[in-house]
Amino acid sequence: MIPQSEVDLHLHSSASDGMLAPAALVDHAANCGVRLMALTDHDTVAGLDEAVVAAHARGVVLVPGVELSVDWRGRTLHLLGLAVDPLAARLTRGLRRLQELRESRAARVASALSSSGAPGCEALAAVRAAGRLPTRMHFARALVALGAAKDVASAFDRWLGRGRPGHVATAWPSLAEATVWVIGAGGVAVIAHPMRYSLSAGARRELCAEFAATGGRAIEVVTGGGGTRDRDQAASLAVRSGLDGSIGSDFHDPAIPWNPPGRLAKLPGSVRPVWSSPPFPAFETDVEPA
Repeated sequence: MIPQSEVDLHLHSSASDGMLAPAALVDHAANCGVRLMALTDHDTVAGLDEAVVAAHARGVVLVPGVELSVDWRGRTLHLLGLAVDPLAARLTRGLRRLQELRESRAARVASALSSSGAPGCEALAAVRAAGRLPTRMHFARALVALGAAKDVASAFDRWLGRGRPGHVATAWPSLAEATVWVIGAGGVAVIAHPMRYSLSAGARRELCAEFAATGGRAIEVVTGGGGTRDRDQAASLAVRSGLDGSIGSDFHDPAIPWNPPGRLAKLPGSVRPVWSSPPFPAFETDVEPA
């Protein structure tokens, strides 16, 4: 039986906005005791080949994944695709579209920052020099390096967060459309960290009902940084919507101590683990009593 403490289905590498290269991420997760992990970089599967080799060497089961930027009723949400075929044609086309949107957004973010007195062009040049798919986290780190913010949190609060100068609207694909991409790639669609979104309780229920109706299978019930109240509310939402539950640290940076890989609360016994049935490996896991 594999303990849930050895499962982490939401981790990021330097292929998107994580600090560790894919192989180093696998090593770090393994050193933290993780045996079943998913690499879920933002809008890219570029790190999977390297991660697969490293996972094999460490005896870790790697679930190929991705975190997709999507729109639901005018709000940006994140959709995890777990156990996907990274070469599936529809998913590949969708990722190409998302990457083009990210590149276009990066130019608009830089322009908006520059117009507001921040070193937007310099930040964009630093992001481009890193050769990675541009995210707001990359901009935040660049602004810190350029002296425009004291830390990443301040960069979001002053420049990049919702309603701030560098926050620009982006026409992401709909949640329903991206769910079809994941299912078409043989994967499982999971709404990431549902309690982080600024939604009413009723809107969350509607979100999950619509998601389930389009083939979505789970929500992330336990996520890094979430408290007991968030977990309990997400568990209730999953049960009410007939969805499975997932767990994931949303790990990005080993220098941030509050969400190391695998250090997660257990799913309540009322919620079925998303990894307990195909296409996931046949593991038995312990669950918290109902």
